[in-house]
Amino acid sequence: KEGREEVSAVNVGISVMLLGSIGFMMALFELTHCYRSTMARYTWKAISATISIFSAVLVFQGVNGILEAYLLEDASVQARLIVTLVHMLAWFFSLQVVLAVITGVLPVSGFDPKKDDLKVMEARMKTFAILLGHITGFAAINFFSGSENIYQHLLGGACGVGVPLFDGQATDAVRERVVLMNDGKKDEVEALWDEEAEETEDDVVGLATSFVFAQSVRLLVGGTLPNAEGEEPLSVMREHTLMDASKLVAIGCGLAMLEVLRVMYVKAQFKRLTPQLKNIIAMNFSWCGYFGLDWMCSCTIFGHEEGMMKQGIRVVVNSIDEEVTLALVVTGCALADLYILEHLHELRMGKLQETVEQGIRVVVNSIGILIGFAWEKAFDVAVVEISETVKVVPPQWTKLALSVSLVALVVPAWYRHILPTILELETDSESEGHSEHHKEENVEEGHLSRPLLNGMPKEENGDLKKTCESLRRQVAELERSAANARALEEKNRELEAAIVAISRELGDLQQLADGLQ
Repeated sequence: KEGREEVSAVNVGISVMLLGSIGFMMALFELTHCYRSTMARYTWKAISATISIFSAVLVFQGVNGILEAYLLEDASVQARLIVTLVHMLAWFFSLQVVLAVITGVLPVSGFDPKKDDLKVMEARMKTFAILLGHITGFAAINFFSGSENIYQHLLGGACGVGVPLFDGQATDAVRERVVLMNDGKKDEVEALWDEEAEETEDDVVGLATSFVFAQSVRLLVGGTLPNAEGEEPLSVMREHTLMDASKLVAIGCGLAMLEVLRVMYVKAQFKRLTPQLKNIIAMNFSWCGYFGLDWMCSCTIFGHEEGMMKQGIRVVVNSIDEEVTLALVVTGCALADLYILEHLHELRMGKLQETVEQGIRVVVNSIGILIGFAWEKAFDVAVVEISETVKVVPPQWTKLALSVSLVALVVPAWYRHILPTILELETDSESEGHSEHHKEENVEEGHLSRPLLNGMPKEENGDLKKTCESLRRQVAELERSAANARALEEKNRELEAAIVAISRELGDLQQLADGLQ
């Protein structure tokens, strides 16, 4: 209308961020305190994965920006591949060494691995394993996607599958040799180190391989191979249609359905390949969903929006308000997926229940990666814009400093508050799972005609779980008090014995004094 002021893209971005962030925070508050324990657990796990992927990508982008500025700006194709390969291997071996130090397998003077407190050790190990694993995964994505762009996706795609698998097998053999080097046995701590390292390597394989595969799928559907960061030129983004976006999302959902069928009907299990395949398919589902929503937003909401342009080495231009809106859309869809998965978890599938739960955990982790990647993209735009306005130091150093500062603010809170909550919820879930399994066995054997709580309303069931949890905490507190009381009684007995001994010595001294007189 005439006389109406034109709304700037900056104001739109700030408005979307303000409204969306409030709704986002309140939705998370509601879900993390949900009376359905499964929904709360999935939400906490998604938040954890979101924070880890957000922090990992920020650190990787900061370090990679330094390499781009000082080593890769005028480098040849071969030199670029060598540098990115060394970058990936540096993070990969750092992961192995840090986990070995945390568990005490590799002793370091002045560092206490807390072998007498496995809970603290496990929290430390999971924090660094997840963070370094995701950084390694994105370094691997940078290398294999670069190879994919150079060699027209064939060689890069093959390496993206083969090399991480080979690395996992090689490091597994090295860890077994290290473990058996001293006493020829694998103790509990060494087994924990080996298990966590294998799980993290599987995550790296899933992250890198799935991204390379998703790049090829986008080439097949959209006709253009994105760059190593998964970005496309603005002109190409505007050419994508809703049909292209729907095809990409449908391919991701189809892969997820194939994994469900494999779980149900394929009984063969392989130690490393099976969990890696689960990670690859679950993350493919996330990547296809993310880029499908990106295409959908580009061809509908932001089809004619220029916004603030990114400068530098990238060939892609995106507006910051588009990134924020995309992150909010992705978050909303991801939370809806969590709701569906929670109801799927409530279904009883007999002997397949444990396998289905493992698959759901992988999907929840990939959803967290999806949310974290979406918000990191929005923050990356903000970091780039701030870096380019600072004139005191070069932009790449400003970007690294901002990234490290954000990570230093986020990771300690993640380690102290979020991870312990997840570990506690996982422990409660495992105990409930064993109880349910025992109950089902009793029903099958005829001990019970039906589960005792089968007809209880959900609200009463939730209240009962809260009451049981409160009673468990009270019992634990009473046990600690009883232990303290026993220790106090023991000290009292020792004190009484000491007083008796002193009295005897005083009596002897008195007799000696009387004799001298």
